[in-house]
Amino acid sequence: MERTAPILWLLRLNWVGAYFNQVLPGAVSGDVIRAWYTRQQTGSMPLALAAVFGDRFMGMGALIVIAAVAFALGGARVGLLPQMGWTIGILLFAYALIVILILSPLLNFLEKISGKLGDKLHDIRLGMGALLRHRLALSATIVLSFTIQCISVLTFWLLAHALGEAPDAVALWVVWPVISLFLALPISFAGWGLREGLMVFYLGYLHMGHDQALALSLLLGFTMVLTSLPGALLWIGLHRHHEAPPDLQH
Repeated sequence: MERTAPILWLLRLNWVGAYFNQVLPGAVSGDVIRAWYTRQQTGSMPLALAAVFGDRFMGMGALIVIAAVAFALGGARVGLLPQMGWTIGILLFAYALIVILILSPLLNFLEKISGKLGDKLHDIRLGMGALLRHRLALSATIVLSFTIQCISVLTFWLLAHALGEAPDAVALWVVWPVISLFLALPISFAGWGLREGLMVFYLGYLHMGHDQALALSLLLGFTMVLTSLPGALLWIGLHRHHEAPPDLQH
């Protein structure tokens, strides 16, 4: 059964999730928060997680495609980046493998022997599979994902120019998407430290000074924090309404 919620409600949850991604450990804390507040609308926590992780999964796919295409068209400049070809190749392979596992019954055996946990994983996989099979929803999600990632690249370019730097196309369309993918891993506190190390490492090979790369990374980080702060205000009182948002349709 398909369910939809008001767009303003979903936008509010998305902003709240962005805020918690910045203030809680791990890069997916906000995703768990979003799933928690939508569990009543989806009918179960696993399906709520499927919806949220599906959103995250499509965004990561857009980043991989952008980086791969830019790398293929980047010419000699991409050769300056150590092991970037292997990195993008591994990311493409891993992403394709996950799509196959979501859509195929190959995981049914493991889910059956995992008890209740297997049942929940099964529901999450089915929910994400439903998104990948729904042509209209998938097409709209793909378009939105690429639009959002292009806005992220534009933000990178604007902040770099604000610092007096002029990053080339390789830095914009290869390095930043790849770094954004690594930041999605729950191995740091909102990406702090990891982002700075990767920026200094990769941009140094593109002849940007370490101080400039560090300053750009910090500016990007603070921009993310500032743009997420409205989520704190939107979170206030959210618990009083999450069980029945207005105009919920079944």
